[in-house]
Amino acid sequence: MRAYPALDERKQRILAAIIQEHIHSAEPVASEAVVRHSGLEVSSATVRHEMASLEEMGFLTQPHTSAGRIPTDRAYRYYVDALLNEERLSAEERGRLRRQIHSLAEEAERLIQGAARALADEVRYPSVVATVRPREQLFRHLHFVPLEARRVLGVLVTYAGVYEGQPVELPEPIDPETLDRLSRGISARLEGLTLGEITRERLEALVGEMARHQRLADYVRRWLDRAIRRAAAGQVFVEGAMHLLEQPEFRHPDLVSAVLATLAREEEVAEILRPVPGRPVWVTIGSEMPSPTMRECSLVAATYRVGRRTVGTLGVVGPKRMPYQRTVPLVRFLAENLSEALALLSA
Repeated sequence: MRAYPALDERKQRILAAIIQEHIHSAEPVASEAVVRHSGLEVSSATVRHEMASLEEMGFLTQPHTSAGRIPTDRAYRYYVDALLNEERLSAEERGRLRRQIHSLAEEAERLIQGAARALADEVRYPSVVATVRPREQLFRHLHFVPLEARRVLGVLVTYAGVYEGQPVELPEPIDPETLDRLSRGISARLEGLTLGEITRERLEALVGEMARHQRLADYVRRWLDRAIRRAAAGQVFVEGAMHLLEQPEFRHPDLVSAVLATLAREEEVAEILRPVPGRPVWVTIGSEMPSPTMRECSLVAATYRVGRRTVGTLGVVGPKRMPYQRTVPLVRFLAENLSEALALLSA
């Protein structure tokens, strides 16, 4: 936890009341509102004195001379680190969201997109998801499903799930048993390697060992090379970006255009979602965001896993005054259920 000036209980309760009121109203908070919502039996004059102290300590700012105060990035960080009381999701919510996620557990990409969509619909903010360091994902197996005499469905599976499933036109007819032996032979030699380790040279050497089916193996090698390069490029999804327009902070055209443009650039989204070591769930606030165009936003994110391997990040981008007490447990819960569904899919 970061170092902060010492705040006594009264200052903490006043700061929490200001943040909660600002989250609700998106307006500067006056001392009278703090008296109503803090539960403290003190006068408005006492609250104003404490608010002035909090402003001097860098937790509040006053946008206009006659206005109330609004929280700074430092205030939100202190709130998240020290004062946050997470809401408990109801049994109905948990059951509904779990069913929604697990109903999509047929294909990895559809499942990941569905989880992002469910999160965006639930919080009414854009959701973002990215595979983590895709070149380091581990190859699991290669499988071919016969469709016709010379046409099969090629499926590349990593420990994160199915990353490639496309029809393959073979150069010659082949019986299912031979095709199965070929795919099992390739899988046995590649299983456990990262996608980045499966180089073209390694694939060429592998095909050279399969002289009995040289032409077919060489064809499969070219297809597998393309499939691995596509899988290693990673995936980024953004759902519900237009929800930003519902927030008063983003009514200025230049600001919302800059944020939406950033969310449209996969490399920047992947950078925003870079995991924090040792933190399965984390919050990035305002000035902590790596992209200057996102400094009016916050991110709540969590990694999702297959077994012990982290394979991606799921998160929410919203205004700095997002309701963290609800958003944090929602992101955590959906990431956990996405992990469970991916584990079942890749079993």
